[in-house]
Amino acid sequence: MVPPFPPLVMPKVLDTQEMATQDLKAEVTTPDAMVITLSFAGDCTLGDDDKYQWNTFDQVYKEVNDPAYFFAGVKSVFASDDYTFVNFEGALTKAEKKAEKKYRFKGDPAYVDILKEGSIEGVTLANNHSLDYLERGFKDTVKILQEADIDYTYFETYFIRDIKGIKIGFLGYKGWEHEERSKRLLTQHVAELRQQGVDYIVANYHWGDENSYTPNKQQIRMAHFAIDSGVDLVIGHHPHVLQGLEIYKGKPIIYSLGNFCFGGAPNPKDKDTIIYQQFIVVDPVKNEILDTQYNIIPARVSGESGRNNYQPVLAQGKEAERILEKFKKISEGLGK
Repeated sequence: MVPPFPPLVMPKVLDTQEMATQDLKAEVTTPDAMVITLSFAGDCTLGDDDKYQWNTFDQVYKEVNDPAYFFAGVKSVFASDDYTFVNFEGALTKAEKKAEKKYRFKGDPAYVDILKEGSIEGVTLANNHSLDYLERGFKDTVKILQEADIDYTYFETYFIRDIKGIKIGFLGYKGWEHEERSKRLLTQHVAELRQQGVDYIVANYHWGDENSYTPNKQQIRMAHFAIDSGVDLVIGHHPHVLQGLEIYKGKPIIYSLGNFCFGGAPNPKDKDTIIYQQFIVVDPVKNEILDTQYNIIPARVSGESGRNNYQPVLAQGKEAERILEKFKKISEGLGK
């Protein structure tokens, strides 16, 4: 049984996975305990809308000519964890026919190497841009991800990863008019995952209001339903800005991780973001979870202030303190 979380207090920023492991092991009496580190980041669009003219993702890619460039500023975190998961928005396709909507995002299929070079192992496609280039664009994206050995979730599609003897299940859904479908699938999937011996379940949701720092009633309702139904961690996306963290019945809910490597905005007004890390302490002999804890790593979606250079970076010094304080403030009141 995972112990309940204390009231929300922003933890210190851990510089390395080794420090996190040492700190957590010190709190557990099992001498051989291991720590699983899961990292989650926000909206990633590797490409842009074909209407964009200035400082587009494609232009920057041609300039740097290096897929490793884009996640270089956060690679130290992603390469040292056990699993990294992001929200992937848009299509990797050569398709030309597109949906009738305001923004349609796509990137060259070769951009999948950006995810590989960035040490990103899993994505959710359950978002409002996965069908920007219709069914062909979606199928092309799935095929490319599969060929690159990158896991994905999308409504009926979920996956299980065995990490250090612990089975972890990943789910992905949308809110808005999809709420009832998402609830029905989640109930079904949680039961299926538990029957398959899954120890820890992560549910990803695309939901909420753009540019709002406060989760709406539907987000809260769906998140609580997920926890009540047996989910261990809820991760949210879509608002393009940070929303807070709530501890509900001892389980964490992150309502929005904001943008990350986001080709959909050449110069977003709010460039603050975080990497959310979930630590799972494991008894390797019994293959059971002993404890969990989280860590918030403050970051910026761009290494430049005047534009989006599509290279997220870890925040440092007073900037890191400011983002942590901001995240703490927008988390206040949640769950009360």
